Amino acid sequence: MLGLHQLIAQALILYFALVGVWGVILAIGKKEMNSAYRGALTIGVVLAVVQALVGVGLLLSGGRPGSDLHFLYGVTVILTVPLVASYIAQRKFPRVLAYGLASLFMAGLAIRALTTGQP
Repeated sequence: MLGLHQLIAQALILYFALVGVWGVILAIGKKEMNSAYRGALTIGVVLAVVQALVGVGLLLSGGRPGSDLHFLYGVTVILTVPLVASYIAQRKFPRVLAYGLASLFMAGLAIRALTTGQP
């Protein structure tokens, strides 16, 4: 189960990095957020939730991360998209740029979660 947790973590890093670059490129091209990009964000959050569920399984089976900060990074990855959505709802800021930068941020959080999860 630990191997699966690490594999999903690596996938999250790559996935959010790609989604982040995609969002920044869309923003540079002055494109609006489309359903494909919205779907990609949703897939990323769902993958992060699956990662958390596997982590809870590890925790219940007696596993512990190297640092308790691991939990904070994991929860923050899941909460970033909804927080960005609520933050930009009333602002004039390119939505696709906000989500692109947030995805790059989530890739960084996933890297930190991976490094703090090592025993």
